[in-house]
Parts: sequence; structure tokens; C-alpha cells
Amino acid sequence: MKEQLLEVVVKEMQQGVVIINDKGLILYANPFFQETFAVNLPLEGINFTEVVEDAVLLNTVETVLSSEARQSKEITIKGKGNQILEARLIPFSQNGLNGVIGFFHDVTEEKRVEAIKRDFVANVSHELRTPLASIKGYAETLLDGGLEDKGVLKNFLTIIDRHANRMTALIEDLLTLSMLESHQIPMKFEPLDIRVLITNVIQGFEKQAKDKGIELIIESGETYRELPKVMGDRVRLEQVIVNLIDNAIKYTNKGAVRISVRILDNLMQVDVTDTGIGIPEKDLLRIFERFYRVDKGRSRELGGTGLGLAIVKHIIHGHSGKIWVNSNSGGGTTFSFTLPIN
Repeated sequence: MKEQLLEVVVKEMQQGVVIINDKGLILYANPFFQETFAVNLPLEGINFTEVVEDAVLLNTVETVLSSEARQSKEITIKGKGNQILEARLIPFSQNGLNGVIGFFHDVTEEKRVEAIKRDFVANVSHELRTPLASIKGYAETLLDGGLEDKGVLKNFLTIIDRHANRMTALIEDLLTLSMLESHQIPMKFEPLDIRVLITNVIQGFEKQAKDKGIELIIESGETYRELPKVMGDRVRLEQVIVNLIDNAIKYTNKGAVRISVRILDNLMQVDVTDTGIGIPEKDLLRIFERFYRVDKGRSRELGGTGLGLAIVKHIIHGHSGKIWVNSNSGGGTTFSFTLPIN
């Protein structure tokens, strides 16, 4: 009874288990091990070297089998694809049978999260270091005698203020993104007229667009005027539209920014299209990542924190919608998102 229960447990484990005798033959392998190493045939009696090609794993198994100290070994190896596995190899000796029991734990997601955390800390440190260094440098210059010249004083204080505002914007975006990811910002859903929302946002960008010679165009056909209302959080959806239009204007030197809305089945789709510099194909898949910038220098120069599109993505997902981008380098960009129509 105990052996049957044990076999059921091992079969259902989300961890690979393999037993190898001192001749290198497999005595047992559970389903998870077979899936991990992409083997569909029964493995009992097959030499371990015929199943596994990883040189580090094979050498470690051989070391554990031949070691008189009978010590366990732990290693990290790669499985199929980009899978990362932590393997623990334990020697055993029972009733004259010697061998190794191997346990394989999939840590791919854990490693991915660790990498994201490392990148996040490194990015935040980098983003804060530059304005802090500038503030410190200009402040030290003023303290060393720059206070005497009012022209220099005003110029330096203006630069310090600009860098302080950049740090404030970064911290605010970090807090917003953190709360969105942890669902600490509740969405206040209400019936919204998307036309009114877009029109109000556009009005705030008219001067900025005019100064760059950019025409702001709102789709005004019959379909647009007859749009149904959607359930959404007014403040958060406004934040989405502001971010997308602001980016479109920033990265367009001439031409137009067009905002259009259409109904597709039970979805409302909003498109923000510009005639700007575009996004290279290699960057499209990463454009919604935190701190990812296509042109790092220009983005910072234009005041971006590198978090806007990550925030936009989380807001749209919080509305059960989708967001994506189509672009060609030098050929303009279209950001699109959908919202369900209830």
C-alpha cells in the first residue's frame, strides 16, 4: 500500500525524478522528468547517457557514482528550449544496490523574475544617478561662489529645478506602476463617452502640436458620432490617451497625429497614429517593458521616464482590453488598444 501511494505521489510531482544504478542504467523516471528531457519512451533499462546530452549533468552523475565520500551534488543546467533546471543528485546504497537519485526542479520563472528585479534596480539606480549628479554638481558650484552672479544663479537653479522635476516624475511613475502591478489601485468603472474623453485630451495638446507644426486630427465620421459608451475608469483611461498622444507628438517632427475609434464586434478600438520617426522592428516586442527606450538619449531629453507605456499596458489590461503597436522605422507609428463594450 505504501509503495503504491509513493508511486502515485512521485508520478504527480511537478519535479523530475530519476533513479540511476551504478552501471548508469535508468531504473525509474517519473513523467515530469520525461517531459523535461522530451522523452516519450519508457526509460527503464536505458543508459542515462542516451537520454541526456548535457555534459555537466553527465559528469556530475559520474562523479557522484564514483565518489567514495558519497556526497550529494547540486548543479544548474538547461533543459529543453530556454528552460533552467536546478538538479540535486543524491547517492544511495540499499540491499547491495548502489546508484544515484536525481531531482530536477524547474526554476525558469524564478530566474526570470530575479533577472527582472536586477534589471529594475539597475535601471532605477541609473535613472536617478544622472539627475542627482547634476543637482549635486550645480549646487556645489553655487556654494563655491556662483551665488554672486545672478545670471549664473538663475540658470543653475533652473537646471536644478528641471532635474528635480524629472526625479519627481520618475518616482511618481514608479509608485503608479507598482500599485497597478499589485492591484492596489482600484478601478472606478463608470459609463464613459470616449469622444468626450479624447476631445478633452486633444485640447490640452493643441499648443504643443501647433508649435511643432503638427496637425491633430480626430476621426469625425458618422460612426464616431454614434459610438456607444464603455465602462471604464475615467482618470486611468485619460492617462492612457494622454501618454499615447504625448508620445506621438514628441516623436513626430512634422505631419499629423490622428486619433480614430471604431467598433469591431463587441470591442471598441482606439488608434493613435503619427507620421513620426517610427520604431525599428527589433524594438517592437519590448516597447511596453519598464525603462525600455528605443532612443535612450532622445527619450531623456524629451522628459520621458521610460515607464509610461508600461503603465498604459497595465491600465488597459485592467480594463480587460489589449494594446499593441505597429510601426516601421521612419514610417510612422500606430498604437492601438481595445475596450470591451458591455
